Amino acid sequence: MIRPAATEDMPQLVDIWLRASQLAHDFIPAEFWQDRAQDMASHYLPNAETHVLELGGSIIGFAALNGDHLEALFIDPDFQRFGHGTHLMAHAMACRERITLCVYSRNVRAVSFYRRLGFQSMEDRLEPMSGESETLMAWSREHHVQ
Repeated sequence: MIRPAATEDMPQLVDIWLRASQLAHDFIPAEFWQDRAQDMASHYLPNAETHVLELGGSIIGFAALNGDHLEALFIDPDFQRFGHGTHLMAHAMACRERITLCVYSRNVRAVSFYRRLGFQSMEDRLEPMSGESETLMAWSREHHVQ
């Protein structure tokens, strides 16, 4: 089930974000993510349109949108590779005409995932906080071939 996030979900969402970020971005020191956990809990997630994915009554992932920009898509590492990310993205894509997102270029698995969903690379640039290269990607319903 996908539902809007509630205030009481924030600690669990931050936990999923932290564990999944460290796993997916092993090219960035773990401390980088740990240092940002409080901002995620107090600023980023509460100010986004965040949808959680529940399985058996437990939250296993979430998607956070700021307007038409996907700020975050994370699945609990124990539940990855079962199509849950695709399910969350299908929900987000059904709610929008266009979505943009930024993904670390070295996160090849994520870049491939978004390409399979119809996202196109728009720009490569430097992400200032980490100093890593990131790719701006975009999808629009108008240009998406099903």
